[in-house]
Amino acid sequence: MIFASLKEQTPNENRVAVSAETIRQISQWGHRVIVEQGTGVKAGLSDDALQKAGAEIVSSAKEIYQRADILLKIWAPTAQEMKYLHEGQIILANFQALSHKDRIAEFAKKGVTCFALDLLPRLSRAQSMDILSSQSNLAGYKAVIDAVAAHHKAAPMMMTAAGTVPPIKVLILGAGVAGLQAVATAKRLGAVVYVSDVRPEVKEQVESLGGRFLEVKTDDNFSDSTGYAKETTAEYQQRQLALLTKQLAQTDIVITTAQIPGRPAPKLITKDMLAQMQKGGVIVDMAADSGGNVEGTINGQSINLSGITVIGNSNLASEVAVTASALFAKNLFNFIALSYHAETKQIDFNFADELIKKTCICTNFQVTENLK
Repeated sequence: MIFASLKEQTPNENRVAVSAETIRQISQWGHRVIVEQGTGVKAGLSDDALQKAGAEIVSSAKEIYQRADILLKIWAPTAQEMKYLHEGQIILANFQALSHKDRIAEFAKKGVTCFALDLLPRLSRAQSMDILSSQSNLAGYKAVIDAVAAHHKAAPMMMTAAGTVPPIKVLILGAGVAGLQAVATAKRLGAVVYVSDVRPEVKEQVESLGGRFLEVKTDDNFSDSTGYAKETTAEYQQRQLALLTKQLAQTDIVITTAQIPGRPAPKLITKDMLAQMQKGGVIVDMAADSGGNVEGTINGQSINLSGITVIGNSNLASEVAVTASALFAKNLFNFIALSYHAETKQIDFNFADELIKKTCICTNFQVTENLK
């Protein structure tokens, strides 16, 4: 079979879905890898390095689409790229499937089989394939780095001859993978860290990293069967907003990570609440592409709201593309390895396997039940 990777057409995307390591491994299986010229440059991978690993460098994206059996991508093909797809191809990528169900029907019409790694079940044996976790981990780290760089205060407490410099105070909304990494990163920089999450069970994880958990007492359960947060009640939201408004008055930096799969991001900070923050504060809204946790956030832009810098960025992993690409490529390779048979050297996707079944969103000209 021929595996292929191309330049990502999504704006400001620097990552690539293959690495020299995964190219070597696929080649050792007896399969070929073709890569569009210049694909890995922004991720620190030269054409020469990929070629030495075993890839064939091809200058034409159209030719790659014509020849490829399995396409390895960061994001699903764009509308422009879809015209090159042909029946029988297999695509592995982040499809943002739950938020873009209408697009999946177009892929089905092409007769391609699509595996959305963003739908991977949260099982222990799936951890090495989990693109959301690997990329969110890096995004949480980068969010803190960007926020501190945009702020005009030093992060740690400093004892100097001229006086004591107090540590900055950081508020993190959401204690998933990105949020917990943000906690760890902010603590390493010397900040005092507060965390809010609708799931009380994450309190222990937050505190183990040195964060202080802000808890809204409730008997309701806002965690779904997969461990993700789900929509809260109106009463809970009012109590949460009151708690956050009070905390914002003593906060320098806010990192917001709260998202609900397939639904708009919950609004956790209103414009009125922003007025409670000290002027010069910084917010990084990581949920900007799904509406944002902050009222007024614009995805991909840094704006000033009531004297607060609000950075809307849902693709922070792209800013650490070298590391992010290596992890993403390994996630895809580990997923494919489920279907590789050493005896025959064939790739045969077993739809009886829960990981294969739950990530497949279209095949045989039909959208699967995962999106119905």
